Amino acid sequence: MQIYGLCFIVEQEIKPIPLQNVAVEANIVDMIAEVTIIQAYKNIEKDTIEALYKFPIYEAAAICGFEAEIDGQRKVKGIVKEAKEAAKEYTEAIQEGHGAYLLESESEEVFQCSVGNIISGQTVVIKITYVTELKHDSESEKIRFVLPTNIAPRYGSSEYSSSSNDGKILNPDIVSYSNKADFYLELAVTCRMTSTIQNIESPSHKISTEMNIDGNPKISKITLTEQITYLEKDFILVVKSKDLDQPRAFVEYNPEIQTNCIMLTLVPKFSLNTTISELVFVVDRSGSMNVEPMKKAAQALELLLRSLPEDCYFNVVSFGSYYDSLFPKSELYSETSLSKALNLARTMKSNYGGTEVYNVLEWVFKNSRDDMPTSIFLITDGEVWNVDQIVELVSKHEEEKNDDLRLFSLGIGDSVSHNLVESVARAGKGYVQFVTNDERMDKKVIGMLKNALKPPIKDYNITWTEVNLLDEKELDMTPIEVDKPTISFMSDDNMEPLSPPPSDIFTDIKVQQAPYIIPPIYSGVRFIVYCILEKNIEPCKVITLKATSQDGPMKLDIPLDPVTLQGSKIHRLAARKLIQDLNDEKSFIHKHPKNANKHISDSLVKGHIIKLGKTYNLASKYTSFIATDERNNESLSESQIIPQKREVPQLIASYASYASYRDMDDLCSYSMSSVMVKSLLANSENLVEESPQASRQEVNVFHIEPNIENLFEFLGLQSFDDGFNNFKQEIEKELSELSEKEIEEILTSCIAIAYLKIVMFDDFKDECEMCYEKAEKVFKKMIGNNEKEKIIIEKAEEWIKNWVILMTRSCGQSGQSKIL
Repeated sequence: MQIYGLCFIVEQEIKPIPLQNVAVEANIVDMIAEVTIIQAYKNIEKDTIEALYKFPIYEAAAICGFEAEIDGQRKVKGIVKEAKEAAKEYTEAIQEGHGAYLLESESEEVFQCSVGNIISGQTVVIKITYVTELKHDSESEKIRFVLPTNIAPRYGSSEYSSSSNDGKILNPDIVSYSNKADFYLELAVTCRMTSTIQNIESPSHKISTEMNIDGNPKISKITLTEQITYLEKDFILVVKSKDLDQPRAFVEYNPEIQTNCIMLTLVPKFSLNTTISELVFVVDRSGSMNVEPMKKAAQALELLLRSLPEDCYFNVVSFGSYYDSLFPKSELYSETSLSKALNLARTMKSNYGGTEVYNVLEWVFKNSRDDMPTSIFLITDGEVWNVDQIVELVSKHEEEKNDDLRLFSLGIGDSVSHNLVESVARAGKGYVQFVTNDERMDKKVIGMLKNALKPPIKDYNITWTEVNLLDEKELDMTPIEVDKPTISFMSDDNMEPLSPPPSDIFTDIKVQQAPYIIPPIYSGVRFIVYCILEKNIEPCKVITLKATSQDGPMKLDIPLDPVTLQGSKIHRLAARKLIQDLNDEKSFIHKHPKNANKHISDSLVKGHIIKLGKTYNLASKYTSFIATDERNNESLSESQIIPQKREVPQLIASYASYASYRDMDDLCSYSMSSVMVKSLLANSENLVEESPQASRQEVNVFHIEPNIENLFEFLGLQSFDDGFNNFKQEIEKELSELSEKEIEEILTSCIAIAYLKIVMFDDFKDECEMCYEKAEKVFKKMIGNNEKEKIIIEKAEEWIKNWVILMTRSCGQSGQSKIL
């Protein structure tokens, strides 16, 4: 029997689940968003019940607010306590008949909300608030807001158990999955930007956008135009605003703790020379990749392969429950190796079973080259449980190779595990990009390849204060205060109090940079760093960022915004980064020179996370929100019976069909026959006769807009060295000293260059650029004469313009919608 939606079976009987509605209110200010999730529960059963509900949060988000409203009459606000203590209070409140509400972290991106003792007929509204920094989209001046709504099934099993979950009330492996959810999502987003909002779009959902609110071009409101279930797929919003990429530094003053926190952000644009590299493409072919994600992954791989420089080494590794590689070791990029790789990309299917990421990465690390830098591209949906072990593996090998190993992640699909792809990219000193099933990925993929081919920037340093307190000589070695649990007079259970840190470990710092180790800076990728200053410490008027590259020193001065913000949002984002550092063992405690070669205990790390959680009101691995609604005697008598649990089911995508998506004409395997080429040339000659003025005046090309399929068709025509064989033209007189074969290769290459420049550059310059540069490099090498190069390219561009005009006419007469 198939059960749908808000149902739960008790003793063969279908019972309703009390989650009635989910609403989301989001406020976006430049590159920060504050989001409130509102969940309405109503008990329509005769018994008192307890509802357990899981929901996803973007892994960089900081949950900072939790409250419950009961029957629209009273509110209780959650406070942050150590997770074990919060769970204990919740259990006791339930047993005593009071209302209790608990928010716990199951993982970095999944939280569980427990709503206890909902009396028959009672309505409880839970509000959860979090703040998050926003990603830079692949286009300039754009930010990307993601609202995760789908908890994808994870391959393997949860690491939590009754003995390892630190006393939490978690049920990580018993969530009921269904194919439908009967409650709907209400969404309202308000954008307030520093500069004019130029465009708003959603690649995931249909939206209604109201621009120029109250005549202000910097404010917009967005709502959904369709009724969707809350667990359908992630909601994505892309906002374009003027000057959003410019370097900026803000300072926020938190009056509660009387500290300043600085946020430094920019989207850098710089150029460095490339270096000879090894590139390994690790492609997820597990069942969860299904049809569309697998198709996206294969297209990404083909574009990457065609854009590689001639002097690199590369390999392709497929994985699922098992893995295999195209080559035993990475091979030099050649016509033969490229042909094998393209054939693999065109025949990929998601038929490798489960998702075992650890083993394939371990093999890649062990078999990487030692004589050049290695860049790994992990293309996956990331649906695994053992993220911590994978991150530890990546960190270990990245440190061993000492900046000669980087890992970049490409998250594919509508329900990617942000935790995995973000974490491994962070540990591998790369970065991550996400592509849904309905999004273009070409610009993101090419941008990532360009950055991977450039040597890493090193020796980062940011000057936050007049005196560099990050490297202060006189260090305060005062141990952190650790809260001790209360011991009951009526319980002889052994309690494990947190042990104080060793007295010789430096734990107190006046300037807390977050993250402590400055993340790598890549061209076109948003860079954000925070710094919390101790009370009475003032920031510099100008924040200075320095680094060293292979091509020389780098420096940027960013004036601090003169307006001091008031509040706690930036502080909380910084604290979330500090907690992330502690979890990743990259914090100042782990990495400060004064603590080199010293053992950092788990209890010390836990103590710092708990302190951060309590200070900044954040849910974390070791802290939870707890709220209780103490009831009077009459209400207690109604709720004395131990409540029955109801687990709200999560939506799961159907993986029933893994049919091949390659049985129709594949764009990337398209080939042009010599007959077709000769036909095009013949038409071109006729066209020139009809338009004698074309060669003597500026040709204004009006053509049907190209789409990305045009690019894939065109790339499919290229041989390894970018020639279009069997192509002849009248310029042989310019190259009379060369053989027929050499002339053919030169002419076909120049046509490729002209086509990319004239037809594709307007819409797909970033995607084409590396193929264009490679073709141009080969062309110049073949000619070796600047004057002849110029003449031939001009003739090629003229031919392409005329050909476009001809094809546009032809398409117009036949009703076709594209040039190729």
